[in-house]
Amino acid sequence: MLWYNTAQIMKKAAYFLLLFLVFSAIFAKPVGAVEGWNGINTLRILKSYSIEAGISANMIAMLLLLPAVATIVSFLHYYIGLTGYGIFMPTIIAVTFLSTGILGGLVLFALILTISLISNAVLKKFKLHFWPARAINLVFIGMGVLGLSLAIDAFRANIYAVMIMILLVEEFVRTQLIKSKSEARNLTIGTLLLACTGAGIMGIPGVQKLVLDYPDLAVLLIIISNIVIGNYRGMRLTEIGRFSKAIRK
Repeated sequence: MLWYNTAQIMKKAAYFLLLFLVFSAIFAKPVGAVEGWNGINTLRILKSYSIEAGISANMIAMLLLLPAVATIVSFLHYYIGLTGYGIFMPTIIAVTFLSTGILGGLVLFALILTISLISNAVLKKFKLHFWPARAINLVFIGMGVLGLSLAIDAFRANIYAVMIMILLVEEFVRTQLIKSKSEARNLTIGTLLLACTGAGIMGIPGVQKLVLDYPDLAVLLIIISNIVIGNYRGMRLTEIGRFSKAIRK
C-alpha cells in the first residue's frame, strides 16, 4: 500500500494555492497601489505596514510561527507517534515557554501540578463538589506562584503563563478522573515534549528572521507541509516496535 497518493496531494495543493491567492487579493486591496506588489507578496507588504503602524516585529513573527509549530506538532504525531492534549495546547504552551524560558516554564508547571495534587488530596476529605474544590485549588496555586516569584528574582511568571499552565494541569486532573492516571501522565509528558520542541525551534533567531523576511513563502510551505502530512498513510515510528512481528521482513 502506498503511503501517499500523489494525485490527491497535487489536487489539494492546487485548491489551497488558489485560496491563498484569493486571500492575498482581498487583503491586498488597501495596498494595491504600492509599487512592487505582484499579488503574491501581500503578506510581506502587510508586514511592513503593520510594523510602521507600531506592531512589533516579534509579535508578527510569533503569529507566523504559530502555524509552523502546529505543523511540527502534527508531524511528530503522525510520523513519530508522539501525542498530547490536541494540537493547540502544545502550540500555546510552546509560545508560553518563549516568555518564561523552557526551564522556567517546566518549573512553573511542576509547581502548579504539585500544589494541585496536594490540595486535591486535602480537599477530597471535605467531599466538596468538583468546581468549588477547583476554585479553592486556585487560591493555593496563586499563593504558590506568588511565593516562588518572591523567592526567586529571576523568576517572574506573567499571568498568561500561569493561566495556560493551570489549563494543562486541569486537563491532567480531568483525564485522571475520566480515563486513568497512566493516560493522564502520558498525554501530559507528550504535550510538554511537543511544546519544548516547538519552543526550541521558535526561539532560534534565524528562524524568526526567515519568517519575517519571507512571510508569503513561509505560509505556502506550511500549507504544503500540512497537505503532505495530512495524506500520510504509513506506520508511526512508535508503532513499529509494537507491530514488529506483524511486519513482513
